[in-house]
Parts: sequence; structure tokens; C-alpha cells
Amino acid sequence: MRPQLLIRKIHRWAGLILGIQIMLWFFSGFMMSLMPIDEVRGDHLLKASTTPSIALSQPGLTALAQRINQPVTAIKIKSWLGRSVAEVEAADQIHMFSLPELTALTPINQSQLERILAEQLKPEYRIEAVHLLDHVPNEARGRKAPLYQVQISGDESPVIYVSQQNGEIVAKRTDRWRLFDFLWMLHIMDYDEREDFNHPLLYLTALAALLFSLSGVVLIFYTMRPRKNL
Repeated sequence: MRPQLLIRKIHRWAGLILGIQIMLWFFSGFMMSLMPIDEVRGDHLLKASTTPSIALSQPGLTALAQRINQPVTAIKIKSWLGRSVAEVEAADQIHMFSLPELTALTPINQSQLERILAEQLKPEYRIEAVHLLDHVPNEARGRKAPLYQVQISGDESPVIYVSQQNGEIVAKRTDRWRLFDFLWMLHIMDYDEREDFNHPLLYLTALAALLFSLSGVVLIFYTMRPRKNL
């Protein structure tokens, strides 16, 4: 096969691979740009949050660290179910203590979960079903089990995920988010975890773009080269 024909084939196939992905990039990017990001995140399901300023003295912080008896990576003081609590992260686990007595709090039960959501959900939404999960579903990836999966009334099948350890809402999902997540998968070409920019398919597309460009330059050279008179 002549070099010119081989380069034309490379150019054609590289262009096909690249063209399909470019169309997916434009389509997914355009569709995502049309979606209000607050609605994608599910912020419209919750009331506007107000976090009171709570302080803890240095002796109190030291006492907390001693209660855990493990290397502490983070301490957060917050208001929780009408009381002040300390949330301590250590050894990849979360521990809760009431303040100022530093009494250890157990993981939340369903009754406490309903109270937490009653404080945070907008009045037009109500709880329809609650499931305690010992695994993390794909749409809540990156979070830690056990999780409460709470199905909420309303359009777009809203679901809220709440950590059993500290009662924190860790994810809000709707059909709009699920569509956005699908488009995001097409955009970054990570069809498994949907989070990795440095994906082999992205490298393949970049290689196709390089071959397409180089073969195009070579074909221009062949086209512009003077032909020999027969």
C-alpha cells in the first residue's frame, strides 16, 4: 500500500473516532449548561441553612482528643437536634459528643432522622420511605455506609442520603441530577466511576486527535507537492 493511501486511512479512521466524541462533548456540554446547578444539586429540596457560631475552649478540645484515644483528623462543633455537639473524625470514623458534658452519642435512629429532615426539608416535601443501607449505591458514590436512603415526595423522584453516624445530609438526588450525571459520564468518558478525568478512553481520543492532525498535515504536503508530468 502506498504511503499516501495509508495516511488517508489513518486520517479517515482517526477523524471518525474523534468526530463521534466531539459530538458527544458538544451535546453533553450544551445540555449540562441548560440545567440550573442549584436544582441539579437538589438544593431546592431544603430550607436555607443557618449555622450558629459555636466555640469550644482548648481544654475542651484536649478532652475530646483524649476520649477518642486515636489520632484525630478533624473536629467540628455544630448545632444538632437543638443541642450543641462535637463531631470528631478519627481513624476514618466519625464520633459524636454532646456539649459541654462530652457524652458519646450513638448513631442516629429513624426517629432522630425524621426530626432532622423535618427541620431541613421544605414544607411541600414529605418522607415517603426510609431504608438503612449497609452499602453505598452508585448515585451516592464517594460517601460512607451505613446510610439512610430517604425517598421524598415530589417531582423527579427525589432521594436524600443521610449518614447514620452523624445525621448529616450527604447527598440529594433527583432525576435531573441523574440526567446530569449521565451527561457528565459522556463528557469525561469515564463510564465506570464517572469521576476520573485521567481515563484511558480520554487518552485514546487525544491520540486520535494527534493522528488526525498529523495525518492531515502530511496529506496537505502530498496535495501541494508538484505532480510530475507524464
